Amino acid sequence: MKELDYFYPKTLDEALHIKNGLKSSIRVIAGGTDLVVRLKQEQVAEDKLLDITKIPELKGIEDRGDTIYVGAGTTHTELLEHPLIKNAAPILFDAVKTIGSPQIRNIGTIGGNIANASPAGDSIPALFVLLAKLHLRSVDGSRTVAIEEFFLGPGKTAIKDNEIIMGVEFEKWKDNEVGFFRKVGQRKGTAISIVNAAVRLTKDSTPNKFSKAYVALGAVAPTVVRAKIVENALQNETLDSLDKIMYIARLVFREVSPISDVRGSLEYRRDVSINIVYEGLADLFLNGFRR
Repeated sequence: MKELDYFYPKTLDEALHIKNGLKSSIRVIAGGTDLVVRLKQEQVAEDKLLDITKIPELKGIEDRGDTIYVGAGTTHTELLEHPLIKNAAPILFDAVKTIGSPQIRNIGTIGGNIANASPAGDSIPALFVLLAKLHLRSVDGSRTVAIEEFFLGPGKTAIKDNEIIMGVEFEKWKDNEVGFFRKVGQRKGTAISIVNAAVRLTKDSTPNKFSKAYVALGAVAPTVVRAKIVENALQNETLDSLDKIMYIARLVFREVSPISDVRGSLEYRRDVSINIVYEGLADLFLNGFRR
């Protein structure tokens, strides 16, 4: 592994000024669960690291009324242990508990999972359907970016060279909402997703009808994608039979453009995408669409 210059700021102001001075030549690190592996494989261009683990403004979980704010340096374990996430963002809770091993979750952060910009990142589809916004900051000021607009491709994001991810803010789960997160990997638990999916449905007053639908799929395109065709069908159809659910799930085929790699072929990923959406919706239907 090549030699690296390591910066360890204790304050946010110090971190922002370091990032502003070095811009794209320095890489932010928190848990480093993915970055350290890539560094050892010499797959990282930067030769400087900015460790943000001691900056208090980047940590914590905050109830903001209709939304929840999570600091970028918050670990996956901290998310799982916080009652607000389990009760008011259950789809994110379900996604995060599938990330890696307990050891990985203890040090890996939500900001790192986002910044990594992997199409297979397990927290990302859940954040998509929760309509998350990223809070970014630089010495020039602050801005927010919708999570759908943040990802440009594998490992590529809309963050500026002098910006740091401060945190992510997303909608709370409502009492009349149901949904699920599912993933398929090569082995249970620590596997990188071959396909993952998150679905959030807002129930209508009519049984088996939904006024809003949000569907996001991961590892099926260069970035996580919103399945708009499936969403429209879920809002226009009455989910009153397994045949109807299969009809809707098959629409996924029109939404995805996966690649073949060592974890699965293009055809397999398409089939799995349909299957996990069908199985998740079928389970909700058989449970009477109860939360």
